[in-house]
Amino acid sequence: MLRIAIKDIIIFFRDYKGMLLSFLLPIALITLFSLAFGGLGKKDKKQQAVNIFIADLDSTEFSENVIHKLENLEEINISSVNFEAGKLEIMNGNKLAMLVFYKGFADSVNEGNKEPIELFYDESREMEAGLLQYALISNLMEILGSRNIKKKIIKSVNTRYPDIDPSIMATIEEEIGLQFEDPDNGTSGGNIMDEMGGLQITSLSRKESVNWGLIQSFAGTAVMMLLFSVAAMGSSILGEREDGTLKRLLYSPVIPLSIMFGKMIVAIVIGTLQLMVMLFYSMLVLGLDLGDNLFYLFLVIVATSFACSGFGVFIAAISTTRKQAEGFSTIVILIMSAIGGSMIPIFIMPAFMQKVAVVSLNYWAIQGFYDVLGRDAQFSSLILKVGVLFLIGIIMSTASSMLFKRNILKVA
Repeated sequence: MLRIAIKDIIIFFRDYKGMLLSFLLPIALITLFSLAFGGLGKKDKKQQAVNIFIADLDSTEFSENVIHKLENLEEINISSVNFEAGKLEIMNGNKLAMLVFYKGFADSVNEGNKEPIELFYDESREMEAGLLQYALISNLMEILGSRNIKKKIIKSVNTRYPDIDPSIMATIEEEIGLQFEDPDNGTSGGNIMDEMGGLQITSLSRKESVNWGLIQSFAGTAVMMLLFSVAAMGSSILGEREDGTLKRLLYSPVIPLSIMFGKMIVAIVIGTLQLMVMLFYSMLVLGLDLGDNLFYLFLVIVATSFACSGFGVFIAAISTTRKQAEGFSTIVILIMSAIGGSMIPIFIMPAFMQKVAVVSLNYWAIQGFYDVLGRDAQFSSLILKVGVLFLIGIIMSTASSMLFKRNILKVA
């Protein structure tokens, strides 16, 4: 028994690459999740700024001053946009939200009426938009609160006592003005949200009643599981080499690269079937709405399968043993899934991690499913995601074909 244990330990440490991957995987994941959840660095780090649009339809000096004050906030990064263009960008998933100052905003504040302000946000990012609403409301209350309440009090006095003596009214206004000398002072009594009239919130989506949580669950899980599946198919080349099957294939009248591409075709076909089965299960059992454009949905499925199959044969091409391929594919898939949105929603991550996410295959596949299932996007919106997925597959398969002879055929 002891000899068997010693023998297996020696074999384990003899495979240096496989041994290193066994230790590196947990270390890499601990580091990755710490970065994703902002666990590295000082605890008192400030929250990252949220990028939003602002459409100023009022175009008055007062609305410009309010926007200028919002620009100075650390919690928000704003950029001006045309109203209709901004709504389109949000519905396409390219921007989180847009704050709109409608015509008559300045007049409403001066008269003590409800301010015509509206926040449009991407329905698929409702949790992230909730954090934004809190930041916007608190800051808008601070910027507009005192001035608005002053006007409301004066308006209320005029309404209740329409026949009041002008001199007395002037004295009242002067006394009220003394209480609100600092225009930036938002201190007041009562419920400031009620005084302000609130901020109108509107979600934007191309489709009604979209279950974004279900789409995220399907897309994130399906892509990650497909990566594991095709990586195992690619690693089967190494299994055939270890079993001696590959050497017999090379003695037959078969073009060497056709072995690799044959595996890749199998991975594409089976990967496409797997995604379709998971998709129809989500539709029939969980109630996922597939939308009307099934062709674009099928296009995203094929592009995802092609990219994943390219990844699978690439893992096999850079590995020399099946154990290495399994270890390397596991660590790469988990990292790609974590930074790409399969495990952790993108908006939770710090800003730099959201930028890093674009290097992940998962990110482009998930965004493609978001577009076709949730946004009913047309080809102009899908072309980037689908194009990147096909490009990933082409690059991976090309690199694999160059490495195939050196790492597979040479050993065989």
